[in-house]
Amino acid sequence: MDWITRFWKKPEVKQIKQETVVIDMMKDDIDPTALTVENAYKTRWIWYHTILAIGIFMTNMLLLAILLLLAVKL
Repeated sequence: MDWITRFWKKPEVKQIKQETVVIDMMKDDIDPTALTVENAYKTRWIWYHTILAIGIFMTNMLLLAILLLLAVKL
């Protein structure tokens, strides 16, 4: 019966110490008043994706209107 107790015994759980790591998210941010290539790239990237998001939203509204128009007519 020794083999049964060996397989059915609960394994010992070791306590793990958790360390809190603080990450400074603002460390590598760019000064918005500084005129640099990286700053210009980030600004253009934001505007480009904002315009894309507005375009996708308008397209979705147009598709929804077409769907509703077809649903009413059929």
